[in-house]
Amino acid sequence: MSPVSTWQLIDVLHEAKWWSMAIGRWRDDEGNWRPVLAQRWNGDEGSKGNPISRGYPTWFILPDETYSLYLDQENEFIPTEKRAFVKDILRSIVKK
Repeated sequence: MSPVSTWQLIDVLHEAKWWSMAIGRWRDDEGNWRPVLAQRWNGDEGSKGNPISRGYPTWFILPDETYSLYLDQENEFIPTEKRAFVKDILRSIVKK
């Protein structure tokens, strides 16, 4: 499967010089879509960063177990104005 058939970007949550973080949807092996947090390395100016697939930038999916590290604390990775939105989307995964 190509990343395009298994990944849908919802919103970029954090963008820094070297890396970015996003929320999106990932289709699992059974064909079910689920919300996920993802990251990627941006690379140098003019670079597509890492990972890439067929010359296009892609994202890697973070393990569900790490989500609370980003959601439970005030941090710069999920802006305050987007935190409730992200928590709402991820509520089925992050049980609190």
